[in-house]
Amino acid sequence: MNTGTMQTPNADASVGTENQLLKSSAVDDLAFGLLMNRTLGGSDSRRPSDKSANELDVEIILSQGKNLTKMNDQYVETYVVRGTKELYALLGAIYSYALQINESPLRDHILQRMREILQDVHEIKTQANTPWLTTVLRFIIPTDRQTAYNYSKVLQVAQEENLAAAELPNYIKERGGIAKITSTKDDAAEKKAVKKHKEDKTLMLRKILLANAKGSETVLQVPEKYVLNTVEGDKKAGTFEYAICVKTADNERRVVRFVQVPEALEKQLLTVVAESTVSDDLADTKAKLDILRQHMGITSGWGMEPGDVGYQPPGMPALNPPPSSSTNATTAIV
Repeated sequence: MNTGTMQTPNADASVGTENQLLKSSAVDDLAFGLLMNRTLGGSDSRRPSDKSANELDVEIILSQGKNLTKMNDQYVETYVVRGTKELYALLGAIYSYALQINESPLRDHILQRMREILQDVHEIKTQANTPWLTTVLRFIIPTDRQTAYNYSKVLQVAQEENLAAAELPNYIKERGGIAKITSTKDDAAEKKAVKKHKEDKTLMLRKILLANAKGSETVLQVPEKYVLNTVEGDKKAGTFEYAICVKTADNERRVVRFVQVPEALEKQLLTVVAESTVSDDLADTKAKLDILRQHMGITSGWGMEPGDVGYQPPGMPALNPPPSSSTNATTAIV
């Protein structure tokens, strides 16, 4: 009975084949054809299912992997490491060129001519308020908008850090590269925008509360002995006072004390309240506040500032009298 034994490849033939492969690969270890069409003895027509005992010889497979490692190391050194170094040097040269433009008495004229050329030659529209570094980078790299954007971010950071052009290549390397700097700057801009939005919401809440206070019908005369002042030294007191209440079983709120807090603590408290009660659509909330102020007859004070809709300096006669009490208006926004 034929049991069918597996044929083992001849050792000398295997070694000979391997040596031949190594010699052929030494001609050009960085030829992309070796990477894309064949892997040191493989076939460009083979499929994952085309496996045979001969092809699974362990030593040959491991040898192929080692040679690919060598090819990768040489590629990284030749193209990636050296290329990155040259790119950082190029950015240093572009930065030097940009600084010369910025320091030139003809700066505005140069930037205007760059915008005109971008428009006429490349059909790229830029505005007069476009950051000047972005204009310079688009002029130098008109065919790749994203690359120009990334490079301009790096140069903006360099300018903010007051770097000299000669310092830029090493600075980019120490900061982790172009992508890292660009990402860090974008993250910083996003965090700044989020912080500004929260501050705007807190300010909006303050104005809403003051406007509601103007029309509040709950007025208390509280002896000073029931007001706890926590403002120490020369710290500034907050705008509002805060009641300490106890809610009873029958849903009453019994006021125990009032507390006056420092401005800094009040800001923290209002920020928390604003985040959960004030809409992110501040334009819509502002429109409602304008209606409330008009209904209350507020033209100054009570949180209203110059530039607000309906503002009139104190002491001036009202140009537009407040609407009658029958007018439908928002009495509370939050």
